[in-house]
Amino acid sequence: MQFRIRVPIIIGLLIACCHAPANAQINSGWFPHHAPLPPVEPCFDPRPIIGCYRDPGPCWLGQTSFDVLMFSRSDADSRAIANTRTSVDFGPPAGVVELLGADVANTTDLGFPVTAAFRFNLVLPGENGCDLVFNYLGSHFDVSRTFDGATTGYPFFEFGLSPLDDSVYQTSYESSLNSFELNSRFRHWSHVAPLVGVRLIQLDDTLSQLSADATSQLDSTKATNQLWGFQLGAEALLWDGGSVRLQTTVKSGVFYNNLDLTVVGSDVSKTNSITMVTTTIDPDASFSTGHISYFGEMNLELAYRVGPHWAIRVGYAAMWMDGVALAPDQFDSFHLQSGVGTFNYGTVLYHGSYVGLEATW
Repeated sequence: MQFRIRVPIIIGLLIACCHAPANAQINSGWFPHHAPLPPVEPCFDPRPIIGCYRDPGPCWLGQTSFDVLMFSRSDADSRAIANTRTSVDFGPPAGVVELLGADVANTTDLGFPVTAAFRFNLVLPGENGCDLVFNYLGSHFDVSRTFDGATTGYPFFEFGLSPLDDSVYQTSYESSLNSFELNSRFRHWSHVAPLVGVRLIQLDDTLSQLSADATSQLDSTKATNQLWGFQLGAEALLWDGGSVRLQTTVKSGVFYNNLDLTVVGSDVSKTNSITMVTTTIDPDASFSTGHISYFGEMNLELAYRVGPHWAIRVGYAAMWMDGVALAPDQFDSFHLQSGVGTFNYGTVLYHGSYVGLEATW
């Protein structure tokens, strides 16, 4: 509820920044005074310009772009997801008990393949050298692997070996990223434009064990990271060739991370080795906490203008988050029956090339 109340206030502050008094009007796009401007700006005045300012006012109403990114994501910390089954005879009354043996596979063996992500950008120019910039980025990673339950099993929190039968099972690892941001961009200089804004990032990380045909779920562990806070950054024009430009964007921020861990699984039967009494345990549990996390982003882009309204963009993007919780990293940190545990935090890196289309009107 507090977050919902603060959102209109924060957006109002960003809009107020774009209506602060200014001495002149902004130049349009990233076209400096010595380069020919596209026909979309019929009121271009060729007289000298100070920085990014000129008079009369801007002749463009907005700009939007859509990018397809080929993203790679770093692995979670190495942790066993399949072990050999080892039978140990403890004698009466316990008898023969199956335990976890040597590692067969770990989370690094589940490495995510390169996956397509999508990014949308919308820019609304201000009359005083300040633009409102909205960005959305979304990605979804998914990988799975099948194991023979007759010879292997997997560790499930404090319950030890799973599954208890010899059925074939499938380990699935999914990770989704959604990022929303609203920035004020101050184009008061010819080659650098500072950015200040707010950002909401949600990272959902899920490790599941499924039946061989993936029609039923044995258990699932989901870590949800919801980061929100302020960020600072800048856009910079590195090289201008008229219709071709090379530019970069950097952003970073400190975020409050609202963390949730949700565990869902089938009932587990445990037999006391002394009394031989069997107890059925429901492993379902949830944990929550707050944490300070860090985020950084960098883009290097080459844009080529193919007409008065259109440009093609190619570039390379990298994003990192530190202080986030990933599902596979939590198994050794929580005891479901007692409800006691501590989140294990890590770092995630996304990077890859992209291609996109930019439109100005």
